[in-house]
Amino acid sequence: MSGLIESCVKNRKRRIELLAPAANADVAFAAIRAGADSVYMGGPAFGARAKVGNPMSEVGKVASYAHRYGARCFMTLNTLVFENEMEDALRIARQAYESGVDALIIQDLGLIEAGLPPIELHASTQCHIATAEKARFLEQAGFKRLVLARELSVQEIARIASSVDCEIECFVHGALCVSYSGQCYMGCYLNGRSGNRGECSQACRLSYDLVDARGTILEKERYLLSMKDLNAEAFLPDLLRAGVTCLKIEGRLKDAQYVKNVTAYYRRKLDEIFRIEGDCVPFSQGEVRPGFEPDLEKGFHRAYTSFNLDGERKKWVLPETPKAIGEYIGSVLGCKAVSQGYSGLCLYVRLMPGVSLLPGDGLCYFDSGRVLKGSVLERVELNASGKMKAGEALLFTSWSGKAGDLPAKGTRLFRNRDTGFERSVQDASCERKIGVHFVFDAKQESFRMRSEDGLEVSFPIDKSVLEEAAQPAMAKETFARQLAKLGGTAYEMKSFSYEGTPVYFLPSAVLNDCRRHLAEKMDACRERFFDPRENHSLFRGPASGKLSLADPKSFPIDALLPMYRWNVANSWAERFYRRRGVDLRVSAFELQEPAERRRGGQLLMVCKHCVRYQIGRCLKDEADKTRIQDLYLCHGRDKFALRFDCKNCRMEVWSI
Repeated sequence: MSGLIESCVKNRKRRIELLAPAANADVAFAAIRAGADSVYMGGPAFGARAKVGNPMSEVGKVASYAHRYGARCFMTLNTLVFENEMEDALRIARQAYESGVDALIIQDLGLIEAGLPPIELHASTQCHIATAEKARFLEQAGFKRLVLARELSVQEIARIASSVDCEIECFVHGALCVSYSGQCYMGCYLNGRSGNRGECSQACRLSYDLVDARGTILEKERYLLSMKDLNAEAFLPDLLRAGVTCLKIEGRLKDAQYVKNVTAYYRRKLDEIFRIEGDCVPFSQGEVRPGFEPDLEKGFHRAYTSFNLDGERKKWVLPETPKAIGEYIGSVLGCKAVSQGYSGLCLYVRLMPGVSLLPGDGLCYFDSGRVLKGSVLERVELNASGKMKAGEALLFTSWSGKAGDLPAKGTRLFRNRDTGFERSVQDASCERKIGVHFVFDAKQESFRMRSEDGLEVSFPIDKSVLEEAAQPAMAKETFARQLAKLGGTAYEMKSFSYEGTPVYFLPSAVLNDCRRHLAEKMDACRERFFDPRENHSLFRGPASGKLSLADPKSFPIDALLPMYRWNVANSWAERFYRRRGVDLRVSAFELQEPAERRRGGQLLMVCKHCVRYQIGRCLKDEADKTRIQDLYLCHGRDKFALRFDCKNCRMEVWSI
């Protein structure tokens, strides 16, 4: 165990992970440099984002790179696995273990029964972990970490965390599913594409009509299931006190700029909290210098919500659009259509303080019908003939609306693409440096390089190049100056000391060669030390074949629920449950024939979000419940019934 980790254990400091998404190796490298303590990415197949699979060679490179910083790489194997796919899934799992991956994130419990390699297991949020009973069952089954449902409040998270000994992970930022993860069958019903199989078609981002039992349209073409984006920044201290070990950023379809910005922002916020509260430290090592100012209002995001973390129901959906709106930049004072070699629009606006606009920025606003309109900024004039006041500007934009449909005075203007910020993130030399100390031992005629967490490597000097220095002080200065040139590596020199006599002179070229060899040896040392296959003291997963059979009482089965909701997709999963006293059969929704899937009376979504509450007709607040009509969602030819579990404050979406 390295000195830093051992010190944390002795002082009972909690090591907290900031977990970032990675669509590919380049995004993973960017996330780690921006301060991620761990990254999660898909392998060749069976990841819940089928579009962003990666060859195992790339996953292995990420694992090695992460280990240099004491960080970790997790691989998603979190789809349901069909009977004829199990051999391939196990092969990929073995390859992940052989590539140095630190943990597998899985949904299908049949994988455990079929025989995984001795690798740490994390229960995906697709496992629908929303109760202490489910958490205890999965812990007893061998999971070292549970990724909780996103619908939970801080209080509910604390209750679950206190009921188990394993690690607790929760989402803190990014897109939200409207349905409890693992419990959405809407896409599979509509077009055969299932989120449980990594092929989510985002049915929740479609527009729907809301109608009552008489056919009256209450809401027309509104995005009634499209959740805002999660931003739990304000709840970070509460989540840590609740027992959360890992804070997760969503976004495996996002590019490197998005991931770098969000990761750097949360790294900074967490480090501030650690300095104030003192009982937590980052899981990995290295000081982050992003080279830009992270800002969650920049880049792609929908309107933000903290969702249910405070336990209070709010309006978590923005029914006008599923698209990114961006940051509020000002209000319209007037506008007119103009023609200057293009069909465009001139907006006279009052900008918010500090807002700086550039050609290429994306602008948007809601028209009088609450429809989102967008355009691209082509020119900015801050002082038209000296007539404008401070903070006012003329914005000339490309026109994307109908003639005569101009934004009214007072219309709020948003920027959903900030080209200047994007450029600053892209061009930033984001660095993450681990402090190292160099020693030259004259007696041993060798260099030593020790990292701040206690790992050390050495490199002997060829005696033929040693020459006693005529000017000892200057020779030592040359040693320090050349060794400090660690640019392009993961390290930064904190100190240099010369031990023993005599003082030797070494040419700069020799010192540079020594420095390069020492950095390479330190890379290899760290990659080996933090590799779970090499250092078994770091491995926290269960030994293969020694998983508990669990207490069936901790996993109560509701006989009234459709059997397919337990997501049993293969005979191994069936055996897994039955060996633990739980009577479940292979019955996954995704295994149904197309005609069977399209039949009525099927539960397609379970949501914490409630359409009734969204439109101001919550049953709990209704004085005369006899006048409440049944509600339905309609999209094209498809119609879905909404049912309301008011006792548990949930909404269900059923096929008709």
